[in-house]
Amino acid sequence: MTDLDRADGADPLAGRLDTGRVAATGHSLGGAAALQAVRNDHRFAAVIDLDGYPHGPVSPALDRPALVLTQAITPETDPRYLPRLTEALERGTATSYRLTIPGAAHLTFTDGPLYLPPVPSIVGSLGRTESPRVVAAATLAFLDTVLRGAPTDLAVALPAYGDLRVHHPDTAR
Repeated sequence: MTDLDRADGADPLAGRLDTGRVAATGHSLGGAAALQAVRNDHRFAAVIDLDGYPHGPVSPALDRPALVLTQAITPETDPRYLPRLTEALERGTATSYRLTIPGAAHLTFTDGPLYLPPVPSIVGSLGRTESPRVVAAATLAFLDTVLRGAPTDLAVALPAYGDLRVHHPDTAR
């Protein structure tokens, strides 16, 4: 992105990118990759994991704000998922948020609900318009707050979209 921003004037994005305010974002395995990317590359200011199981080491600890959107945890969910995700967030040195979206399924966090059959086990029960609205609203609230400094209290704003768990940094470390 830095090279693209510095590109000559022929590229329409040249000189228009704010590379100091970039978030890594991904869905599923891409969400796990986004968590790792933020651990490895300090140019990212935040991370959004869309229903991704955190693979790999949980060290070093996340030191940038994180938002994790998940579907409801059920008996069919991998029993390692929630403990592993919680460990990754609780080890962090920045405040992180886990938002469980009621009615979501794994593909809710993609554009799948827009074109796939409305089968709740595949795309959730939020519908073609509500799925993208909820995901976009929650992620925009997070990004506006952590990247743009909007005076939003995420602990108050995010529960409008689901069940929120806030993981504050352990200052005793």
